[in-house]
Amino acid sequence: MIMADQGLMVTLKFLDWQELYETEKPFQIFINIPDEPEDKRTSNLVFEDVEVAVHDVRGREKDFDLDANGFRFLKHSSILDDFHSKALIEDIYLPEVEALLRKEVEDVDKVFFFDWRLRNTLPEATNGIIDLNDLTNWLRPVMHVHIDQSPHAVLNRIKLQFKDEAQQLLKGRVRIINVWRPLVDAIQDWPLAICDGTTVSPDDLVETDHVRRQYTGSTMYLKHNDSQRFYYMNGQGKDDVLIFKNFDSKRSVKGKFAPHASFQHPNPPKERVPRESIEVRAIVFTYSKKLG
Repeated sequence: MIMADQGLMVTLKFLDWQELYETEKPFQIFINIPDEPEDKRTSNLVFEDVEVAVHDVRGREKDFDLDANGFRFLKHSSILDDFHSKALIEDIYLPEVEALLRKEVEDVDKVFFFDWRLRNTLPEATNGIIDLNDLTNWLRPVMHVHIDQSPHAVLNRIKLQFKDEAQQLLKGRVRIINVWRPLVDAIQDWPLAICDGTTVSPDDLVETDHVRRQYTGSTMYLKHNDSQRFYYMNGQGKDDVLIFKNFDSKRSVKGKFAPHASFQHPNPPKERVPRESIEVRAIVFTYSKKLG
């Protein structure tokens, strides 16, 4: 049973529904627009700031389950202490994450990492240009409540990545799971808020195209609804790992996803270490033979 508490009041950004979206799909373009087109918009998204309560899971981590809520917190240590090296992350950290998923997630037959990202709260580069294809670039926290992959994007990614194998893999269970870890002893300035997926109505989710030079995918942004319930871990540290789902094809599971966003802590200590974190994104497959 999840106990009630008053929660910490913070500001998150939610999609503000526009009449335009009835005739034009929401989009974001992450490439330079040529000079020729009259329409040079890179996005048609409109967001609103909403004050919501985020509830601390510290001390009651076992109240939350990956399939019941779409997320869970667990203890896990990494032997890696230098996350500035792409080679070290891929050679040491990713195998650690795969071992963690195989241990903590049920029925894991195949794990495929399709992305990982580093984030901190330091000022962005003065030229304002970020190469999203360079995984060693440190990105800023995202305040917009979202799900990384829409169901349509998951299907397209599997077909793209696995080609001839895709049809057989899609007969089994498919999950998109993120593993999110702080790289500092305690996050005190920009924690991550996670939403219990079972408190989200399907009408709250809006698919949005993400257009990049090499790939067009889609994410899901969240419209605010008073029924939504958000959580975070106070002082989340290096060994406080959050795993959460963006997608789950198993129909009987209640917690299929967990919308998430970072928020600026309203009462940070004066002396604090800026947030650093790493998130790893994996496709987790269960072969169809196990599903009967």
